Amino acid sequence: MRQLSLLSLFLLLAPLVAQDTAEKFDFDHFRAGIEGAIQRRTLANGLRVILMRNTASPTIACYLKIGVGSANEPFDQSGTAHFLEHLLFKGTKTLGTTNYEKEKPYLEQIEADGERIDAIERILLDPLVPAGEREKMLEKKKALEARLERMERAAKKYVISEEDSQAYSLAGQVGYNAYTTTDVTNYQIKLPSHRLEMWATLESSRFIDPVLREFYPERKVIQEERRMRYDSRPTALLYELYLKTAFGMSPYGKPVIGFKNSMHRLRMGETREFFEKNYIPSRMVITIVGDLEFENAFQIIEKYFGRLKAKNAPEFPPTEYEAQKGRRIAYLTAKNSPSMITGWARPASTDDDDVALEVVSRLLTDGQTSRLVKRLVIQDKLVGSVKVYSTTPGDKLASQFAIFADPFDAKSYPLVEKAIAEEIERLRVEGPTQDELKKIKSRYIAEVARTLSQNAGMADLLSYYELLFGDYHKLFASFEELDKVDSARVKSVIEKYIKEDKNTTVYLKQVAH
Repeated sequence: MRQLSLLSLFLLLAPLVAQDTAEKFDFDHFRAGIEGAIQRRTLANGLRVILMRNTASPTIACYLKIGVGSANEPFDQSGTAHFLEHLLFKGTKTLGTTNYEKEKPYLEQIEADGERIDAIERILLDPLVPAGEREKMLEKKKALEARLERMERAAKKYVISEEDSQAYSLAGQVGYNAYTTTDVTNYQIKLPSHRLEMWATLESSRFIDPVLREFYPERKVIQEERRMRYDSRPTALLYELYLKTAFGMSPYGKPVIGFKNSMHRLRMGETREFFEKNYIPSRMVITIVGDLEFENAFQIIEKYFGRLKAKNAPEFPPTEYEAQKGRRIAYLTAKNSPSMITGWARPASTDDDDVALEVVSRLLTDGQTSRLVKRLVIQDKLVGSVKVYSTTPGDKLASQFAIFADPFDAKSYPLVEKAIAEEIERLRVEGPTQDELKKIKSRYIAEVARTLSQNAGMADLLSYYELLFGDYHKLFASFEELDKVDSARVKSVIEKYIKEDKNTTVYLKQVAH
């Protein structure tokens, strides 16, 4: 079968992207073009590998995703997945150190003292600890902290910071980065195609032989990140409140970065155990898109990643989302301009209604002519911005269809809610027009087409669909599902999910001056 370049695939999408064309999009042709350029294999240890050949440039985009995010954490270890994303850049026994054998005794003492300090901190959380005993424990903690600081200074003499990043930079990398979400952790990079084996060497060692060096300094780094991204931004705190209110103690009820009052107590032993249990081959997907030869690439990946030992999947956090039995409302008081989030419980993205709900979200806030933007921003001038995210905060579990709005005046909250309710009700009763549906579908395809036209975008989406949906083919099937969404389907999902007893709303309440 003829293999098409990503540019050719982008051009295949053009008929559907053009809003004024009557030409029917050929899904079969599009899918066949992509399938002819892809090969997929599963290693003996369960790790899945997807390769796509695109010879437009002598480069490759390498994405490695692990099906582990904040949803996998126990509540008392919130932030661990994101913390591990940081720590796994700290090297191995051969990378990031000038002499591991000399560094090792200091690392062992650092871990021992750090664990003792953390244990004392947790004991002191108990208000029933007698005053005399509390004083002794605080003195012991102070002595341990002094020794920990000395050991960290001694160990630092052997550390080579960001040695992997330096190596990649010399090799011509672009976009070397990582991110953590509720559902996944992702490591990504773009490299010259002849650097594939270098990538496989460095990335496999990250998961085979990691050393969690600089654990306690890095713990302070993520605390500072929390202060900058959340504690100093009331809208971020409002989002955190929304998650707590909507999901409670279920896996989506906590922020990815972790809770302010517990993340500084993340323990090395528990963090290592979380890594060993969760970062397993069967939860990993490698996707490489670019100028490659299939057999050679598979051999290289097998050589390095085949060394990861197969393990049984761990238990998922046992607390499940409890269906709402009434509306939930909460307020956050802060010095900030008004902001609100209102949303409704919905099923996971694997549900058959997912694409229709995505269409509803775009009908409401995708573009200047969308229902809520036109009503709230342009016509009534009640808000500065309004946006719908149809799967908040993730895809693999039951989530929320959420609307984020920033009113100009806190007194306008009732008016904003009334307008949202009216526009959704009108859409439920009348349904969207054919022109609206055509425009929304075209814009959606255009966005995906732009993403798929780049090696990195293709690698990102293929790995995500393979990991979250169990089959990367679902990415292409979604186009066909989108094409089937009509006015009746839109009205049906609104009727099914957008109900008052499924609603959660949080408001930012301004501090009185």
